[in-house]
Amino acid sequence: MIPFFWMISADVIFGQNKIIDSLIQVAARHPQQDDARALLLLDLCTRTLQYNAKQALKYPEEVLTFENKVKDKKLVSTAYRTKGVIHYHLAMYPEALNALNKAYNIDLGLKHELGCAAAQANLGLVYMTQSKFPEALKYFLDALKTFEKTNSDLQAASVMGNIGVVYTEMGDYNAARNYLQRSLPLLTKLKNYVAQSGVLANIGIVNFKNKNIPEAIRYSRMSLNIADSIGDSRSSARETGNLSAYFNELKKHDLALEYGLKAIDLNIKNNNKKSLGFNMQNVSAAYLGLGDYRKAKSYGLNALQAGREVNVTEIKRDASLNLSEVYQALKMPDSALIYYKEHTMYADSISNDIKKNEITRMGIQFDFDKKEFTYKQKELLSEAQIRQQQLQLALNEVELQKELQLKKLQASELQNEKLRSREKEKQLFIASEKEKLQASRLKQLSQQQRLSRLELNQFWLYAILTIVILVSVLVYLLNLYRIRQLKFKNTLQQHQAIQNELELKHQYQLSESELKALRSQMNPHFIFNVLNSIESYVIDNEKKKASRLIQKFASLSRLILENSTKSLTTGEKEWKALMLYTELEAMRSADVFTYSFTVADDIQLNTLLLPPMLIQPLIENAILHGLLPSAKADAHVAVTMERNDDGICITVADNGVGIENKVQKKHRISIKEQSIGLASIKERIEMINEQQGGNKASFSIGPGIDQQGTVARICLPYFS
Repeated sequence: MIPFFWMISADVIFGQNKIIDSLIQVAARHPQQDDARALLLLDLCTRTLQYNAKQALKYPEEVLTFENKVKDKKLVSTAYRTKGVIHYHLAMYPEALNALNKAYNIDLGLKHELGCAAAQANLGLVYMTQSKFPEALKYFLDALKTFEKTNSDLQAASVMGNIGVVYTEMGDYNAARNYLQRSLPLLTKLKNYVAQSGVLANIGIVNFKNKNIPEAIRYSRMSLNIADSIGDSRSSARETGNLSAYFNELKKHDLALEYGLKAIDLNIKNNNKKSLGFNMQNVSAAYLGLGDYRKAKSYGLNALQAGREVNVTEIKRDASLNLSEVYQALKMPDSALIYYKEHTMYADSISNDIKKNEITRMGIQFDFDKKEFTYKQKELLSEAQIRQQQLQLALNEVELQKELQLKKLQASELQNEKLRSREKEKQLFIASEKEKLQASRLKQLSQQQRLSRLELNQFWLYAILTIVILVSVLVYLLNLYRIRQLKFKNTLQQHQAIQNELELKHQYQLSESELKALRSQMNPHFIFNVLNSIESYVIDNEKKKASRLIQKFASLSRLILENSTKSLTTGEKEWKALMLYTELEAMRSADVFTYSFTVADDIQLNTLLLPPMLIQPLIENAILHGLLPSAKADAHVAVTMERNDDGICITVADNGVGIENKVQKKHRISIKEQSIGLASIKERIEMINEQQGGNKASFSIGPGIDQQGTVARICLPYFS
């Protein structure tokens, strides 16, 4: 049986072929040897490893050629760790150990706990593959402590699964089942289907070791179904081989042979030498059960040779026993005895009691270390609580001091209040004396007032007359001011009405311009040509091309109609509409030209606002008036978007006949003689500039470099 082993990494991400191709293009555009290129290469490696281990190896090796230029040394350790993983897949175990140890030392110097734990887990896996179980268990237990401490559930579950494999191989099935059952719920929660398939496979192996073959087959088929559903060819090959072994045990040699041969084909494609050794052993046993001793001998010798090449003791043990039985059936007892002795030697090396004792000791040490870690955590918590109590006491002392200061302040306020009361009493006494003095003065002045009363009456008469005159004048002035205010408001309303009329006129002109652009973009000529192309594909029975053209045309029409209802639309929708339009023109013209769309890295299309249908006339002119009449083999139109100081600039460049050259009608009858798009663009640019108070939009068109082709450029401010 082939158990499932987990490779542990701190930063592995699997993807699809399209992502790999995209990353290769990005890496080609970034040849500088720096952290960014290292990150790209490592991402490419981890995505390629799932499909082709040999091809994936070149990426970390390239990173290590300029490791001195990489500032983030975690990338260097990841390169070594990934290289070790690939060497493991290629059965290059000494090279894998060397690379993983280098990764561990770098992460240890960086105090990168997760990196160290990942290296330890993978070192344990290499040792386990070579049947060096004590060394493997030591590394697994150290890695598990780190992953549990850092709450790294996926990595912890993976290491638990590998520890379960170790205990399975050493015959401690209870311990194996315990670790596997602890691992499975975590993997189910994280929806890690690859690892779920693996743990189910290992539970099947435990049942096989306990002679419960039907349960082993049930778990193995569950694992195989998951592997096939996610397209994991390595896991499918592993479980196909395991099923071959299980059916051999049930003496169903026909099924064992069927699954064994299928597993050999899968592992040849995966270049998995170790699994091939197990598969050949299973096929040999199946042929032996069917009585075909010649083929049983051939596959048995190949299995033993594979076990020696990859230095896997289990393969050598099982293959030598199977060959002993084959030679016994062939009536060759000497050869049978030789291979039986080899089997005994290999079996003894695996079941050595010293190794079992060391495993038990390390398990006890792990439990002790775990308890000690828990105790230290509680001790640290107690110290923290004591510190918190001390801080609370200090805070209470501060609050007490504040209360004492508040009492002192209140006493001072009371003293000040008494002083203010005395001052008020003095002020009242002085005021009473002043009132008495004033009363005496009033008595003295009363007679003088009586004498002045007649003069005062006369004075009031004249004053009343003066007030009446002033009130009349004031009323007149107020009426005059009110009349002028009404005239001013009337004038202001007239100006406002004129301004509103101008704005409505401007809005109408802008809408008319957008409608012109819409008519230019989806002109009847273009629609007629697309429908003719669709009809041609249908007549020629090219249904797929016709269907694709219809889908593209429908998507473009929908985008244009959605965008045309708004004065501004997102850059993402507008860019998609331009690409669909260009693709349709290319399909309609039988791909006589190529095209490219490039957006600067610092531009986010989903947050950018653009006027809809502003760029399309430029692309139409480039194709219809530049590329198609030129009949060049390398005809190309390039659309780029980049930032400038005040906003963004969109450039449409072609290598066609050029703006200065005249094209005769005979070259292409279906091309419009004159495009209304340029006039529409200029009109919309003027309206945008009238609306924008700050940065202005601009439009320019002229010949390309060395007078080849035409370059049109529109620069726009940022719209809010």
